[in-house]
Amino acid sequence: MPAQTYDALLRSLAKGELAPVYYLHGPEDILKDEAVDAILDRALEPGLRELNLDQRSAGQLDPEAIFALCTTLPMMATRRAVVLREVEAWKRRPKTRAAFLSYLERTVAETVVILIQGSTETDADRDLVRGAFSVECEPLAPERARRWLMRRAKRLGVALEDAAADHLLAATGGELGAVAAELEKLRALPSDQPITADQVGALVGVRHGETVYDWRDAALDGAAGRAARMLAPLLDQSGVTAVRLVSLLGTSLIGV
Repeated sequence: MPAQTYDALLRSLAKGELAPVYYLHGPEDILKDEAVDAILDRALEPGLRELNLDQRSAGQLDPEAIFALCTTLPMMATRRAVVLREVEAWKRRPKTRAAFLSYLERTVAETVVILIQGSTETDADRDLVRGAFSVECEPLAPERARRWLMRRAKRLGVALEDAAADHLLAATGGELGAVAAELEKLRALPSDQPITADQVGALVGVRHGETVYDWRDAALDGAAGRAARMLAPLLDQSGVTAVRLVSLLGTSLIGV
């Protein structure tokens, strides 16, 4: 089966469909965590969740443990789930990997297995992609990232002005993990009024109008003086380097 998108996974779960094995890979770890929660919510009965959920590090298991985890019957429920993290460690444990590939050929109907590959491993395991419901958790496009931000903010009870949402995405470079961390901070602000862009800037430490994208726009618009004045505060920001700025400018020029 070819790798599916994160949205395809959510659509499948919304229809009530469950695969026997899921394989989550790609650079966006926060999407993997959300995918795990969505699968478990569909697979397990809430009151019996703890009794029928095993979470392990894949690299610490031997072939016998893999077989036992995947074939144990659920307790007082129709289904149980097994979450195996860091499956890239199976490169160093070929016998354990082989044992799981054997399980893939004859899965147990009562068990849902979720395999999670770390973001530092760039290549997907072809055998797992072929045998499981494979989900490639890639960075979201800007508009989809904005919708994700607004959904997460709503769940946290954080009301944002449109400009504040835009600035939060720009200040974090659209990195979902950073967005989630900043939203947790914003929960502490008074909730009687929507949060403004200036409040986001004060909390994140990146003022409105001084993000890397504002610098890029100034450079491309020929506003050399404004772009130059922005360099010092930009380079003081966490994660911003001269290499990143030049790369952003180059990517934008290629796009133009």
